[in-house]
Parts: sequence; C-alpha cells; structure tokens
Amino acid sequence: MIGDLFEDFLLFFEPNLHAHIDFSKAPDFLQQELFQLVNDKKKGRGVADQIVKVQLKEGREQWILIHVEVQGTDHADFSARMFQYFYRIYDRYREKIIALAIMTSPHESKAPVDFRYQYFGTTLHYAYTNRKLLDYPVEELQQSDKLFSKVVLAAKYLHSTNDKELQRYQFKMKLMREIVRNEKYPRTAVQAVFHFIDYLLKLPKDLEQKLSEVMYPILGEEKKLMELYNKENASPTIANAFEMERVEGKTEGRIEERLRLVQNMLKKDLSLEEIADLAGLSEDEVLAIRNELLQ
Repeated sequence: MIGDLFEDFLLFFEPNLHAHIDFSKAPDFLQQELFQLVNDKKKGRGVADQIVKVQLKEGREQWILIHVEVQGTDHADFSARMFQYFYRIYDRYREKIIALAIMTSPHESKAPVDFRYQYFGTTLHYAYTNRKLLDYPVEELQQSDKLFSKVVLAAKYLHSTNDKELQRYQFKMKLMREIVRNEKYPRTAVQAVFHFIDYLLKLPKDLEQKLSEVMYPILGEEKKLMELYNKENASPTIANAFEMERVEGKTEGRIEERLRLVQNMLKKDLSLEEIADLAGLSEDEVLAIRNELLQ
C-alpha cells in the first residue's frame, strides 16, 4: 500500500512533508539499494521497509530519502536498528534523510522512540518520527476524507474483529461501500485499496459471498471501476461480483431465448401442452407469454 499509494500515505501521516514534495515527478523506490544495505539485519524480522527518493518543490534539483519502517511488535533493538539503517543510507548517499517509523501493533508499544549512546564522553542521540496506529481513533478515521485513513481503519478492524466474523463482515462492507461511493478517490487507487482490504479482512466463504451480493449492485453503477477491473486482476470480492454478473447474464440470455422459442411455436399454432413440453415450461407460463403477446 505504501508503494501504490505513496502520496496518500504521506498526506495522511506527514502532511507537512507532503506539502514540500513535487509529486508531478514520480517517487523512486530504491528497493535494491535498501536490500544491499540492511539485508544482514532483516532475517527473521517482521518488518517492511521502503527507501523513497523524491523531488522537492524548490527551484533547483533536490531530492530527499525517506526511510519507512512498519513495526508491529516490540524489539529491544528497534531504535538501534533504526539508527543503523539511517547511518548506512547516509554513509552511502550523503543525502538528507527523514526516518519515519509506523507502529502497527494494537497494543501500547514500549519500544523507544530514539536511540541514545553514551560511553566515556562519547555521546550520540538519534531521534526519528514515530507514528502509532493506536493513536488514531476509529471515529476520527471514519470521518476523515483521506484515502489512506481507510487503509489504517482496515488495519485497526483486523485487530478489533480477530474472533468476530460477523462484525468483521459488517465493518468490511461499510468500508468498501464508503470507498467506492467517494468519487474523489482515483479508481486505480480504489482498486489497490480493495485488494489490501480483501487480503487483510478475510471472511468465511458464506460471508464473502454475501458481501459480493451486497457490493454487486453498487459496483454495477461504477462503470469506470468495473471497466478497470475487467482489464486488471480483481480482488476476491470484486471477482465474486463479476461471477454473479456472468451468471446473471447467462440466466437472462436463457430466458430471452425461451421467450423467442415460445413465440415462434405460438405462431405455428402448436398446442399449449406441446409448447410447454418443448420449452421446458408449465402450460400456465406458456399461457402467460401468449397473453402478453396479445396485449
């Protein structure tokens, strides 16, 4: 989600920084460089990192490295690793670095928010920006019009509905309906968020099917989104809605075919019994079709 919705991500977590970045120039995600710099520290860690090179709005060419780390559980060496990542990047590129840590745990984190070192007069203090999902109230996220607030809301729903399937279904349905009905959100962004929500808020098959049934008529009104999903891989909820559309289309086609068949046989003066037998209908249904034709 950070990669797909990077501008929305910054607008939500760091609006002041967002205001200084020129997003007419695409951010450059330096994944290969990051892998080489921190690979030896990443084994066995539940951490996702991004280094993103961006351009500022100032007149001359400038760029800034943003180090993003998503941290879900406490580790005693967390702040030390944040410093190590910072120093390795700085030593390699000698560029300005903004370090941002996103804590996703639903519990209060005890991890330090800075790194301090002091030994025989040698002192070091490294601080970084720390954002905790726990600090964002659900009510505030529900009222927010920022797209990434819905991503954060989905993460919070994951924790609050861990063993409550029906509640998760209700939250997921409300969230998806709200997102798809907001015309301000780019349709490609909606597609990405739906994939994320489907991955995060998984439901049993019966509730997933029920959700698709609810979303199907809403998505049917969203021509641009439906066209986009026809071209790209759909999320499970949307894929199920497509299947419903396909089945419904076949059913309507079969009904129209039967109507034409009955109409042709009526023109040939076949008996109601013969027509019903050939068309696989009851005599009352054939009679109803004939009465409609006579009106």
